[in-house]
Amino acid sequence: MEYMETLIGLVVFGLIFGIPAFMRNYTFDHRLPPDGYRVDHGAMSNDLAMGKSKNEVMDKCNRGGYDVKK
Repeated sequence: MEYMETLIGLVVFGLIFGIPAFMRNYTFDHRLPPDGYRVDHGAMSNDLAMGKSKNEVMDKCNRGGYDVKK
């Protein structure tokens, strides 16, 4: 019984904390900008240098915040 509670706790913890982080990274790594746009990596690097967290930058990129016209 004790092992079952531990197993359930680990599964719940993984669902709450593991899957959102995995999905953010997967989307960031595989996202392509729309046709006619490119990702502004300079602005992304600038935000990281100015103190934004990596997660904030990845979220902004996933929402298209760094997409600029070619």
